[in-house]
Amino acid sequence: MQRMAPERYLGLLYSEYPHVNGLTVNEMAKRFVASKEVKQRLVDEINERMESSFQSRTTDWKSSSREIARPTVRAFIEKLVNEAFDRVKFE
Repeated sequence: MQRMAPERYLGLLYSEYPHVNGLTVNEMAKRFVASKEVKQRLVDEINERMESSFQSRTTDWKSSSREIARPTVRAFIEKLVNEAFDRVKFE
């Protein structure tokens, strides 16, 4: 924030918000970019792309085994997406 130009941007001036530091801005950006909707959209997209691979790799499985495994895979995808977003740093 300190390296930003002092001109107004969208009607805001940095000097009007001296209490906001780099860490605060980083967290605000992370919350905006990593909203629940964005994460869910990413999980859904990954899930769709993996569906055909899952079907082809589990053709010889019983249907009950497949029904149990599919939600487990989806939960794993959600966990990985959340962990990836937690590691993101905006600088």
